Amino acid sequence: MDRDPQSSEQQFQWQPNKKLLLLVLFLFPLLIVLGFWQLDRAEEKRAIVDAFRANQQAAPANLDTLLKGGNQQYRPARLSGTLDPSRQIILDNRVKNGRPGYEILEPMSIDGLEVDGKVQLILVNRGWVPASLDRSQLPQVESVVGEVQLRGFLYHNLRGGYRLDDGIKLVGQWPSRVGWISVERAEELFGQSFYDYQLRLDSDSIGALETGWVTVAVQPEKHMGYAVQWFAMAVVLLIMTLIANSNFGSWIKQRRGPFGSK
Repeated sequence: MDRDPQSSEQQFQWQPNKKLLLLVLFLFPLLIVLGFWQLDRAEEKRAIVDAFRANQQAAPANLDTLLKGGNQQYRPARLSGTLDPSRQIILDNRVKNGRPGYEILEPMSIDGLEVDGKVQLILVNRGWVPASLDRSQLPQVESVVGEVQLRGFLYHNLRGGYRLDDGIKLVGQWPSRVGWISVERAEELFGQSFYDYQLRLDSDSIGALETGWVTVAVQPEKHMGYAVQWFAMAVVLLIMTLIANSNFGSWIKQRRGPFGSK
């Protein structure tokens, strides 16, 4: 009787390496979590970019717009008021084109800007200046005197991000160099109420220094690319685990035979 050729074929065998499997059980979920995290980051950045585009098309905000409230993120603004250069915030560690520097912020008073019975200031970010090699030497910028109309867009700090702990609770002397700033922190440092958004000046506005504001540091498409990389690594890990814990390689080779697929 002829022998069944199938009976001589090598059978697939699972040969688990416990230590290796434990490592894979740790790494695989981690890679999947990182992939979905990048997808979430992509969605966040997409929402930021969409909000920027939508509010950039709105009419420039004025005092009445500020008093109405609502989502004003990235909305153009034309605001008249008086800057206070005597109480200047020097925001540290602002790198631009590979050069270390600072951002200069000053409070501005606007007649009629009053919310819930509280007179509010608005924090104005005038832009970037280069830093001296001597850390003890603070930048000197030309003051804006009198009532002026400033042009820019409204901005509220986004959630997350790195904050340098500068240890400053109270300002002992102006100007004050700080590691980070937000509207909430401005209220603590100045001891006054501030509007929910700061004003970032346009490059052609009165009082503007070097601007060129970045909406998002990383575009949504790049986060999508990162997610694909993490998921691809997870797939490769599974394939390598299968090969390392079985005779999968020789089994496939035998099934393909010497002349290609069976």
